[in-house]
Parts: sequence; C-alpha cells; structure tokens
Amino acid sequence: MAASLTSFSLTSRLVFLVVGPVVDVKLIALQSGTFGRRFALRFAPVTLVVAGLSALAVAWVVW
Repeated sequence: MAASLTSFSLTSRLVFLVVGPVVDVKLIALQSGTFGRRFALRFAPVTLVVAGLSALAVAWVVW
C-alpha cells in the first residue's frame, strides 16, 4: 500500500507504515477493554506524535 503512494514523501510513507498498525479501530477497542478507556484515549494521540517525530528524525538523519 505505501509503495503506491508515490506522490507523498518518504517521511509521510514512513509515518503511515508506523502509525497504521499501532493505531487502528480494532486495537483501540482492545486496549480500551484491557487497559481502560482513559488509556486508549491517551495512547492513540501520543503514538501519533511519537511516530511523527521519529519519522522526522529519521528523515533528517538519512536524507
């Protein structure tokens, strides 16, 4: 899927590949049931920010 996103930068594709499996609806529902709703509502945005910053750091080092 990410290989077909040729109009996007490599950094955008990296974030897509990292965040996609970590933050999806099924996983949020599972986390909410296992760890509680508060955890699930905090985990998704934090994961998005960390993945974005990590991808930017990798892009800065590699490119």
